[in-house]
Amino acid sequence: MDFFHVLNNLQSRLLNLTVGQLPKRKQFTLKDVSAHCTETDCWMVIRDRVYDVTDFMREHPAGSDIMLEYAGTDATMAFADKPHSLDAWVILEKYLIGELVPEERMFDDDYSS
Repeated sequence: MDFFHVLNNLQSRLLNLTVGQLPKRKQFTLKDVSAHCTETDCWMVIRDRVYDVTDFMREHPAGSDIMLEYAGTDATMAFADKPHSLDAWVILEKYLIGELVPEERMFDDDYSS
């Protein structure tokens, strides 16, 4: 089992312990995400989840330029290729706004509640 599966399993368990049944997340297409590709409006996809990271860009340890490179796109591989701590995953969850529509997902993970 890879790191993503371990993390997702842990997140699911923690959410179920603390929140219970969550409402379905809003769904977006890659085209929807692509419209948010600026420093003042930055969305990205990581493992089929959609994040609005606009407010985090100035705080990112590597700076906002690296995030702008992937603004409005699927940044899964870029995120996976760099070392990110568990804290990074926790921070990322604060910016979760939805998920890709089922027909555009690339991973088998079930994020829906």
